[in-house]
Amino acid sequence: MPPSCPSHAVEAFYAVGRNVVHFQRLEQILKRLALLAPICAPLSTLQSALETRKEKSEWLTLGNAVKKWIESASDKKWIERAYDTTKPLLDEQPDNEIIVSFGFELPWSPEYLDQLSAELESLAQERNSLIHLDLAQLDFEDEAECIALSVRLNAQNDRIIRIIEVLEPTLTRFRDLARMMSSDEMIRKIIGSVNSEPKANE
Repeated sequence: MPPSCPSHAVEAFYAVGRNVVHFQRLEQILKRLALLAPICAPLSTLQSALETRKEKSEWLTLGNAVKKWIESASDKKWIERAYDTTKPLLDEQPDNEIIVSFGFELPWSPEYLDQLSAELESLAQERNSLIHLDLAQLDFEDEAECIALSVRLNAQNDRIIRIIEVLEPTLTRFRDLARMMSSDEMIRKIIGSVNSEPKANE
């Protein structure tokens, strides 16, 4: 029967596993949010453009997912670019081609977004350091090292959870909006407004 693992090592292993799981959870949230970056494409190719974006997002690392999300959340000029008639929006399109452009803006101050971005970038770097450097160098037989690691990872885990508690509701709201926009009732309203005759000004 193998000898039992000392308690300090068990606690360190637990802290490592828990944080890795929460890092993965954060990564999945950011990958889904990265799909919501502003997009502009002809209606005829919009579906394939979205599918390509989805495929690419599945291969994002945590660090790259953080960068994509920060770029999307910080982009306040996408509407201006979409309606800038001084330069071509896309390559030459037929006159009757419908161009679709959409994105989002979050009601966060620049200062708050900067703080959130800095924390995300810091956590991504810490995750890489933990996986690629710290664990390989740690002596799990050394009680002091294990205790120090557990304390550090407990504090880190609190920070990961705080970020998840900010981003997860944001993702949920986007999902709720997507469900609403794709509902039969909403589609009927949109089609009905297109089919209705404009009222004459009196």
